[in-house]
Amino acid sequence: MHRKNISINVMEQVFGSLNLSKEILLNEMAIILAHQQLSEYKMKNDYYEKKYKKIFNSFDKDFRQTIASYDVENDWMSWKFAIESMNYWQDILAQI
Repeated sequence: MHRKNISINVMEQVFGSLNLSKEILLNEMAIILAHQQLSEYKMKNDYYEKKYKKIFNSFDKDFRQTIASYDVENDWMSWKFAIESMNYWQDILAQI
């Protein structure tokens, strides 16, 4: 319990020194986390674009016209999720 009080005092000192409120700090942390998520899914998209030497829409069209192996289908699902997630985080950040 004593350590918890010290931690609260340290937080208050740090926030006070930086002229930050807890609310502002939490907002900034949320923005940083959203950028991290966007970056993660962009990297995943880049990985698949390099692996298949095409963008997702082109890959998706080819995928739907052929019988794919399990590995290719797995990549398709993962890539599709990365694109959807990338769009989600871009939309969130656009609202800021």
